[in-house]
Amino acid sequence: MQLRAGIYPSRHPEQTDGWRILCEQEKTPHFLTTERPDCPVLLCEGETPVWLTDYLQEGGIAVLSGMHPEELPFPTDYIGTAALEFADLTELDCGTPRIASLVPVYAGSGIGLLRLHESRKIKCGLHPDEYPAVVWQNVGKGGCWYTGIPFSELICALGDTLRRTTPDSDFTERITSVDKHLLLRAMRELLIRSYGKRGLPYVYLHYYPGNYQSVFVFRVDIDGIYGDHLCRISDAAKKAGIRVTFYTNKSLCEPEAERLRDIDPSHDIGCHADVHNLFTTQEENFRNVHDCRAWMKELGIDYTTGFVAPRGMWNFALNRALEEDGVTYTSDFGYAVFGLPFYPYDHGTRMAVKQLPVDPFSTERAVAKAEEEGTALPEGSVTDYFCRSVRRQAEAGLPVILYSHPQHFGLLAEETFPRLAEAVRALPLWHATMGELDAWWQKRDGADYAAFWEDSLTVTGDLPEDVSIRVIEPKGE
Repeated sequence: MQLRAGIYPSRHPEQTDGWRILCEQEKTPHFLTTERPDCPVLLCEGETPVWLTDYLQEGGIAVLSGMHPEELPFPTDYIGTAALEFADLTELDCGTPRIASLVPVYAGSGIGLLRLHESRKIKCGLHPDEYPAVVWQNVGKGGCWYTGIPFSELICALGDTLRRTTPDSDFTERITSVDKHLLLRAMRELLIRSYGKRGLPYVYLHYYPGNYQSVFVFRVDIDGIYGDHLCRISDAAKKAGIRVTFYTNKSLCEPEAERLRDIDPSHDIGCHADVHNLFTTQEENFRNVHDCRAWMKELGIDYTTGFVAPRGMWNFALNRALEEDGVTYTSDFGYAVFGLPFYPYDHGTRMAVKQLPVDPFSTERAVAKAEEEGTALPEGSVTDYFCRSVRRQAEAGLPVILYSHPQHFGLLAEETFPRLAEAVRALPLWHATMGELDAWWQKRDGADYAAFWEDSLTVTGDLPEDVSIRVIEPKGE
């Protein structure tokens, strides 16, 4: 049997695209199918094929997301549709992600928890109206996980808002409205469990070169140079053995443009646009990006093909403009945070410019928040946060991409980088620039292989150097 997941294409592309993003991010074999497939696992959202019951009866396993009861080929205990901010998906290895979604809710035997009465105190020991987030249904020799959570569509969703960025911090930033990195982990866990239901292993490609546990990257968005602040960051990072990727904004750097030459050549430089804002049209975004890159060329600055969006804001028009200007990646917390790199989809079409999600904490926003609250930023708190993020992300196997700006971080760089370097070296982390991570992900994405199971695992195909297979044995479900 070939180990690959079939994805049933919905009439609404976003209901398919999120599952494609997951499978591509994992580099687990998959394919689109409208015909009844010969594969152990099927992924659907929003609608189901007419042959689904036969597929399940004969032993197939399906994950059905974003499902209304009329789309399911068996009776359900449907409760109703709820407007929910969060879903407790701790059992799916991702905590309690923000979903901000309308969700059809079902009673039954399953995993996770949907609370219809959110942010409530518990009284008399009662927990009314709590239901599983994902329900299991046996069908013949097979079965399916089904849920009202529109996982795939949420991965593709636009929109950002001011909110807390992590449960263990009061730091707030204007980030993606839903926790896509956590939802992708939940989707991955459902896929692993589905293979496990068939007694089969889950096969994917390791996310990093060799046996590295994670990757560490530090970036600085140059929203103004602020005298010697930029030089202090460059020098302190070099002294600590940390290579930084800097992103230059033309309009905010022009008054002190010559100081850009203070950046040590061991670091990389990318583009952060001309006007420090996002535009609605592709033409406006293209001009904004291109003018900055042309200005950097005039200054004789050796820059990479990388870009990060002003204010962390993202839209499809920006990504199309970046493609037009030959940019290969962007990193925008208004679209994604914390997670693995991925290629966005534009209504069914994969985009060429990949997203490298960043930890949205910055010294400058932390200072602004403290000022808004009439307090001062506690001494050492920036370094403490960065070191915690290194440990948290590495433990989860996710990239550690940290960032700040010269304005305030320039005064803290000398104290922060030595401790940060110590935290990074204590773990098996690959220290890379944004460009190196971009190139690695491109190489990994180009791997072509197939996996088969006949009493044992067989893998065919040629993998690029340092790209390795990973196997998760079935959990006996």
